[in-house]
Amino acid sequence: MSQGETPPVKEGSGEQGSASTPGGIGAVFGVRVLRYLGVQSVSLAVSSFGQLATLFAVAYFLGPAALGQYALVFFLASLVGHVLTIASKPGTIRRTFGAGDDDDDDDDEAEETSESPTRSLGTGLIMATVMGLVGGLALYLARAPVADLLLGGREDESLVAWAAGLAAATVVFRLVSIVIWFERRPTAFIVTDVARPIVGLIAIIALLAGGAGLEGALAGTTLGTTLAALLGLVLLRGSFELVVVPDEVREILKRGAIRAPVMMSYWTVANGDVFLLSLYISDTELGVYTLVSRLGFIAAFPPQGFRVAMRPLRKAAVFQALEDQYGKAAQRGRLLGYFMLVCIASILAMLLVGDVLVELVPSSFAEAAPLIPAAAAAMVGPALLRTVKQQTTWPDQNAKLISITTAVGAALVFIAVTLALTPELGYYAAPIGIGVGFALPSLYLFVRCQRSPDRIDFPYSEVGRALALAAVLAGLFIALPGLPTVLELLVAVLFGAVFLAGLLVIRAIPEVHRPALLHMLRSVVSGRPDEFDPRRGLRVLDEAKRDELRAAITAPVEPAALDRTYEGRPGTDGRSLVRSLRAVGAEGGMSLNDKTPHDAAIAHYLFEDEPTAVRNATMRRLLEGGAKAADLRALEDLVDHLSKLPDRVWEDRPKGEGGGAKLRERAS
Repeated sequence: MSQGETPPVKEGSGEQGSASTPGGIGAVFGVRVLRYLGVQSVSLAVSSFGQLATLFAVAYFLGPAALGQYALVFFLASLVGHVLTIASKPGTIRRTFGAGDDDDDDDDEAEETSESPTRSLGTGLIMATVMGLVGGLALYLARAPVADLLLGGREDESLVAWAAGLAAATVVFRLVSIVIWFERRPTAFIVTDVARPIVGLIAIIALLAGGAGLEGALAGTTLGTTLAALLGLVLLRGSFELVVVPDEVREILKRGAIRAPVMMSYWTVANGDVFLLSLYISDTELGVYTLVSRLGFIAAFPPQGFRVAMRPLRKAAVFQALEDQYGKAAQRGRLLGYFMLVCIASILAMLLVGDVLVELVPSSFAEAAPLIPAAAAAMVGPALLRTVKQQTTWPDQNAKLISITTAVGAALVFIAVTLALTPELGYYAAPIGIGVGFALPSLYLFVRCQRSPDRIDFPYSEVGRALALAAVLAGLFIALPGLPTVLELLVAVLFGAVFLAGLLVIRAIPEVHRPALLHMLRSVVSGRPDEFDPRRGLRVLDEAKRDELRAAITAPVEPAALDRTYEGRPGTDGRSLVRSLRAVGAEGGMSLNDKTPHDAAIAHYLFEDEPTAVRNATMRRLLEGGAKAADLRALEDLVDHLSKLPDRVWEDRPKGEGGGAKLRERAS
């Protein structure tokens, strides 16, 4: 092979664009879900434990009654912030990424994205900032009557003033946080998301210890949210153009208005419990409920993490490749089945450790210990309804109308049940209302789908066996006599291990899936899903071609540098890069032997120095033009893996020699 010559590759359609992986595309997709689930779990855990620590701090320094007031003011800030968020966030995400955000619902309809995602994002960020400031100012000006209505006295208007600042900061923070997540930048996402609770908690403890009272707690929360929002904006530099495009403002507002009923309904069920209970119970009881019920929210970490981990992947090539390989019915059925296993395991875990968690709270809160398992089951509800809706279909039906009807129905059922039961059951009515509110529409959507021609292949027997096993273990655990805390924790861990092992024994996890699942776990540790030998693969290139590929992977490539090879224009640089990449993958053990007529355009998707939203738009054009999702997915994974190789591998030096890694953050 002559100097600078690309190794020959076979002409084809790209059908072989999947790697040699146990379990095929499903295992590769699972690896990505596990990685994103890990990121989401860290984020949710830190954020929620930060919130719990805040509640503990307020309870410790100020008592249950003050905690009840704090919960009401936080509810007010969240309400105002959410209303303002609806006007800016969902429309911005849909115009920029063509997908629903974490508060919205994905559907199967093609979403019209912007011709310039960076300008759309810049417009949305400016809108969020302006709306936050205007809405916060309006709440500040109305602080006296709002304090009288919500807190029962105008002397508390300073608390409402802090709620105004918190609401304004929340609008910007929520948008920048979800944008970073959709850009598939896990490290930046964790940094931004955990900065909010950590900074806030440090400030709250310092202010409360200094005698600042309830205003100090709210000031600390506002400070943490504001600094996290500013940090997110800094991390997003380069992803947006700071402009206001009037047409984009209209499009963003229009998409927000369409989704307002769904987003507002979900928020009401998830956050309205504090306000509804405050109509009947004292501030002290409300404080007890707030702290103990939020312990139950820990059960929502894995289900919520699973759902949110899926969000950016639904618009990635790997998701389309998975659907192409298995078919929509099998793909959706299995995803929903595994989600149900996650929900069952999460609720069982909270039941097992509930009494141990109560030992952490002040003794004045211990009477509400039985609330934890009920709250755990209820807190799984939001992720359950959204995932059921996401994985089910209804042919020849208006999906938007069904989405709005079920969401509004969930909110109305929650309000009715909670108001009806609170006079008799006190704060136990809220988790019942939340659970019923989410369970009924979830069941309706599932049954409707399964009675249609487009029913999904749901694993009834496997999920049923897992549910039965969890029920038996829960019953046995409840029947145990009282145990010392340490011994009870050990028994809880033992029961949890028995449940996980039992899933294999009763075949709730089918034997055919186990090699793929083991491969997924190994891949998360090793960092790559494919059986690929990078040294052997890179040796197929001569030094000039290897350096050219290395430069494209480890350093940004301006779009203009590839333009002359795009869509059949003269030149071979971009096409040559992709074919060098294919040769490396094929020689290293991946099924990437084909060259395709799309390779020049694929170079833009893989190597351009553009934000994720722009690269996603390139991917959609490629798929519409006939490129194969599995091919794009495998090439994308290969670029990601090669970007993390140390210098010695690129230069084919022995393992003992030095050389740092040249990294390039890429979608994974």
